[in-house]
Amino acid sequence: MRALRALFSREFRLERDGKNMNIKFAPKGSAGSRATPQKAPPSPAEIELNAMRTELKKLLDVHPGTRRVMRHLVYVERALVTQGLQALTDVPEEVLRTALEQLESLVNNWSNRDLATLRSKMSVMVLNRSKDPFYGMGGANPSAFNTDSRLQVGDVSHSMFLELERQYQALVPQEVIQSVKTDFSPLGG
Repeated sequence: MRALRALFSREFRLERDGKNMNIKFAPKGSAGSRATPQKAPPSPAEIELNAMRTELKKLLDVHPGTRRVMRHLVYVERALVTQGLQALTDVPEEVLRTALEQLESLVNNWSNRDLATLRSKMSVMVLNRSKDPFYGMGGANPSAFNTDSRLQVGDVSHSMFLELERQYQALVPQEVIQSVKTDFSPLGG
């Protein structure tokens, strides 16, 4: 059992040789067999993201009720933790816009560079997405319903309605109008 345990506790790698797969074991006392892999140092973008998340967390933790009231900003905070800066493109525009308004209402002094950077990135994303024809001002794709072959219904003033009704009555005989009214009346007469 000890021999099997020693065999399976050693590091190995698979090497392909044509159709064959070979298992290569590391030497018994090698330093690499027990060494933990080193993490790469974080990139400047990761450092900036971590600083923004930290400052946003501090801001939301100042008062215990802030997280309950500023739900959109909390949503953006959670999205930044799980998705990174990609969250600013994935969060719906309405949520991002409201979160930006909440952030601006909480911060009086923009001397904190990380909060100012977050505000700037959120503002740019809201502005860009509001100009986007597919995601602007409603977040939804434009409707394919608005074509010349479809009936468009809209609101008109009362005077316009009366004028259209007068024109309609001039075109259609009065007997037809009376028969339609009786057919659709709730009591049938």
